[in-house]
Amino acid sequence: MLKEIKREWFLILGFVLTVIFMNLPAVYTYYYHDISGAPKAINARMDLSAANPADGKIYLDGEWEFYWKRFIASEPDQLYIPDLIIKVPDSWSKYRIERGSLSAEGFGSYKLTMTGLEYDNAVTLFIPDFGGAYRAFIDGQLAAESGIVSKDTKKIFTTPKADLHPLVLSNRMVHEIVIEVANARFSGLYMTPVLWDYNQIIRENSFRNAVRFILFGIVLFSLLSLLIMYIVTIRRKLHSIWLPVMVIFILMRVMLTSEFYSLWQPVLFLNLSYESTNELMYFTTFVLKYLLIFLVQEQCGIEFNKREKMYFLIHYIFLYLIYLLVPKSIYNNYLSLLIPMLTYVLDLYIFFKIYRGRHTMKKFGMVVFWDIIIVIIGLTLDSYYINGKIYIDMSLILLILFALFALIMIFVYAMRSVDLYDDFTISSSRLKLANNQIAMQKEYYDTLSRQMNEIREMKHDIRHFIRAMSRLADENKFDELRVFLGEYNEKTDREQLPIFCENTIANSIIGYYYLRAKESGIFFESFCSINRQSVMSDSDLCIVLGNALENSVYACEQMENHEKMYITIKAGTMKKQMLIKLTNSYSGNVEARDGHLISTKSGKSHGLGIRNIERVVASYGGIVKIEYNEKEFILSVAVPEK
Repeated sequence: MLKEIKREWFLILGFVLTVIFMNLPAVYTYYYHDISGAPKAINARMDLSAANPADGKIYLDGEWEFYWKRFIASEPDQLYIPDLIIKVPDSWSKYRIERGSLSAEGFGSYKLTMTGLEYDNAVTLFIPDFGGAYRAFIDGQLAAESGIVSKDTKKIFTTPKADLHPLVLSNRMVHEIVIEVANARFSGLYMTPVLWDYNQIIRENSFRNAVRFILFGIVLFSLLSLLIMYIVTIRRKLHSIWLPVMVIFILMRVMLTSEFYSLWQPVLFLNLSYESTNELMYFTTFVLKYLLIFLVQEQCGIEFNKREKMYFLIHYIFLYLIYLLVPKSIYNNYLSLLIPMLTYVLDLYIFFKIYRGRHTMKKFGMVVFWDIIIVIIGLTLDSYYINGKIYIDMSLILLILFALFALIMIFVYAMRSVDLYDDFTISSSRLKLANNQIAMQKEYYDTLSRQMNEIREMKHDIRHFIRAMSRLADENKFDELRVFLGEYNEKTDREQLPIFCENTIANSIIGYYYLRAKESGIFFESFCSINRQSVMSDSDLCIVLGNALENSVYACEQMENHEKMYITIKAGTMKKQMLIKLTNSYSGNVEARDGHLISTKSGKSHGLGIRNIERVVASYGGIVKIEYNEKEFILSVAVPEK
């Protein structure tokens, strides 16, 4: 009962922590200025007199001037009047000017005036992991550029990697920042520009590159190891290809992150513009979410029926089609939050499905549940980050959490491999025991059959004996009659095979070891009352009695003094419990390791007897007690009746 309560609370805790960790960075970003006291641009002006780029990133969010379809820094002859004041970060497709609503694809310029910033070291201005193409200028000097900025939508090329340039600010107290942006899909400056010390950025980038490749190596190695373990341990279920597919999509999703895409862009993705991979990123994310069904089903033991699988397949296909077919401006304005929210229907359903089926979860199912939480949190935070909803740098979060996910899955598969080996060993032991049981029953029934045949022969010949005895009596040949009766008595004086209990299986096992004990000169006593319908199944009763009696006979046979060999078995029901007590003499030699007795028999399959007894008895909620002294070994078993 206590274990079930713990499992329930672990599930609830996992759900609560998932909600908290998914939304905490977004909540922090929302209250960033209240928490940090950092300045915010108001009416396209920002006072940075209290800021210092050496202390960390300066987020240039707030209200900026916006110039639609004009590059005011690279083409300064443009009309220098803004079309509107626009919020940063945000999508420009949410705004209207006199010529109508702004389209998702297009180009424009953002302008901000900084005041009060005094800094002697080199700085730079960039947009971390931004999906659009841009050029950033400080006082007319190029600070960073990413991709190809063009007025022609077809010529726009985007990459998340930016080329940074160091700039030393002039002595004047007012500085002008201009960012020229061109988008084919993402609609404007939806991520926050950052002003930072140039040398610190270079150092951080070097460190991040090292960490990035270490993590990617861990992910790659872990996933390959996972595939090998999967094939080795579950080779009979190769038709279930969800894990290999999941591994492929995890690698693809990692390579589509802003940290990695610029590396793989010309190699694996045919130099495809980063904006153009958004459809592939959505597809990969939806597939990974859907594959969680099969992860839960196989690793947690929570079954999903065909209707449930089909429903969620249609659900994700429908969401993906909406994303593909709805015009970008409409999607950015009205659906950019709704569609991602609807993807969590499956996550919620999985939680309640696991919660309802918590009583039947497989071993390590709780570990897998927390591993699923890691995947959900990783995908969520990465989605928040690349969509500009989080100021905190989360570019490595998906890679870190996927690496952790893969390592945990390796642990689960390794532990299940050990269990599989143990199950194989136990199954082999049970098969051997079953074969021994058949041999026992055969030998016991052969002996019983021989006795029955002898009785039939005696019954068939008894009329001849009666006639002979009658003739001798009629002729008063009493001496000859006494001799005849003596010979007949000697011929028929055979020890009858006893009946030990009503239960057929128990009777045959006890009878077999009774015969073995008799052959070895071991005194054997049985006081058993085991009903035909035992508390334990026939196979389990065979395991308990067979292993116990075999160990007893073997222990007696190892004694030097054969005159003191004995075995006593008692069994019956008392106080709604089935009790078995087996006492035997032995040599006094006992080997134990880590609190468990070790068999002195040769062969790798030995040593499992008491272990199997304990396993079977424990499955019925019973107990096994072992006592011994220098001369006597006692095994006691108590199994409660249901």
